[in-house]
Amino acid sequence: MRAVLARYRRPLFLVASILLLALACWGGYGFAYAADLMEWDCGGGSCATNDPRSLGLVVAIFGTVGAALLSGFAVGLIGPAIAIAAAAFSFRRGLEDAISAGHTAAGSVGVPMTFTTIAFVIAGLCVAGWIWTLVSRAQGRRLVAKHRAE
Repeated sequence: MRAVLARYRRPLFLVASILLLALACWGGYGFAYAADLMEWDCGGGSCATNDPRSLGLVVAIFGTVGAALLSGFAVGLIGPAIAIAAAAFSFRRGLEDAISAGHTAAGSVGVPMTFTTIAFVIAGLCVAGWIWTLVSRAQGRRLVAKHRAE
């Protein structure tokens, strides 16, 4: 049984990361779209709500972190890059749809849009690291092949 699990560990992690990412995208989009539709109680320097849709942000954050970790193990740095970019895109899309539907004022989404931009930059850095790793491995293989040929 252990040999079977060891053999299929990476594909299982990849499937789990895809499922987590789908959940994170759904939660992020739903929260971003409905945040201004919820009834918030703001007082004493903080805001709270009893609306269950507010848990979408928590689901999005933890789902994205889980998907990034699992996909990083399964496929390398390109996995977290895709997970972070997809979750940020989904959240941003929810904000844009809320603005176009009239739920949210366009001037009130500056900070969330900045955070999604930062997430896109982090995803881009992961892609750059993945490319760097591919190039380094190729150079290493070339050196090993050259050494063996001598």
